[in-house]
Amino acid sequence: MKVCNTCASKGGCINKIKLFKDLEMDDKDSLMLSAVHKDYEKNETIFTSNDLIEKIIIIRYGKIKTSLYDEDGKEYIGNILNEGDTIGEDSIFLEKTYETNGITIEKTGVCEIEKDAIKKVLLNNPSFSIKMIENLSKKLYQTNKQLEIMSIKDPYKRVASFLLQRSRLINKNTIELNQENIASSINMARETVSRKLSELERDGYIKLLAYKKIKIVNLPALIELAEI
Repeated sequence: MKVCNTCASKGGCINKIKLFKDLEMDDKDSLMLSAVHKDYEKNETIFTSNDLIEKIIIIRYGKIKTSLYDEDGKEYIGNILNEGDTIGEDSIFLEKTYETNGITIEKTGVCEIEKDAIKKVLLNNPSFSIKMIENLSKKLYQTNKQLEIMSIKDPYKRVASFLLQRSRLINKNTIELNQENIASSINMARETVSRKLSELERDGYIKLLAYKKIKIVNLPALIELAEI
């Protein structure tokens, strides 16, 4: 654990997310002073359910899944977070614990920033406070969309809807997730996901480039199919 040189160099980590990049340099400096970076291997746990949220986490690179396990050990993925995403900003003015586990799904680097440092910027910068509210609103919208996808009974359409929503979140037509993570995200068996992906490819919606790469090749048709 050490002070983040990436942050110290031209505000690197701070500038990776829209929420922070328009801040004045003084505000960026105050955040960078409290920034610490950590690097993790694949399948490492960053936080667990009921851990106290003491810092805001920014993903520098890689991916983190938030998940829970039922009594039988089955995993349910709540979200998959990418470079530039933040974790814990809804707890800045609260004593709050994580509701899920946070586990890397590939090599991942994070920056951790003290909650008090962000709180100080929020109190002194109304425009930043508005951006924070907008960011939290987007996360709530995404959560509601995920619940909507989970309610779709047709497995073909559920997989299609997940791919469309994932594409919108990362702003890319190529999605890099393995079938196990997709299955856990939408509460389906991996074998069912595999079959439905093959059917979507057969019908011309997607192209399976590799085990972990799915390219949307007919976005208008996928939007019409998914209807979300």
